[in-house]
Amino acid sequence: MSRFSIYLVFICSLIGGCSEPESASQEALQRWVGADFSKIEVQTLDGQLQPLRDVAGGKPIVLNVWATWCTPCLREMPTLDALGRGGEFTVVAIATDATAQVVKDFLRGQTWGQGVQIWFDPLGAVTRREMGALAIPVTYVLDPSLTVQMVEVGERDWGHSAMIGRVREVLRAD
Repeated sequence: MSRFSIYLVFICSLIGGCSEPESASQEALQRWVGADFSKIEVQTLDGQLQPLRDVAGGKPIVLNVWATWCTPCLREMPTLDALGRGGEFTVVAIATDATAQVVKDFLRGQTWGQGVQIWFDPLGAVTRREMGALAIPVTYVLDPSLTVQMVEVGERDWGHSAMIGRVREVLRAD
């Protein structure tokens, strides 16, 4: 299979995944609850390898997988930013676009971003393989030891008090 064919199949699966019914994706990704993400490594936007364990710092992590072309991803991004600015959680968003430059160009025009660490996984290779992120947006809530405690598929309002309460409750049950 040519490189172009592989790229085309990947893009089609992401587009389909972005519109996949939430309940089916939500159910499928629940198998990741309890998984250890301490070995996950992706890139910064500058191409440096970034281990997730380097940002653990004793706080829970809200880890989002997104892309600049995904409308539901973009609608939830300001709420993730607000959650991160609140200081209770470390928020990391892994962009799965084709190039880091696309993400950098996109971010220049945004008013949000101070509360989110933006990382990069070219075409979602690591996030698909090591996190099961076949549909986006998908968000994993990790305890401070980097164990997945909750997985949410689809757009969410991460700044809503009910969602924050749910995250806190799941982390307390840990």
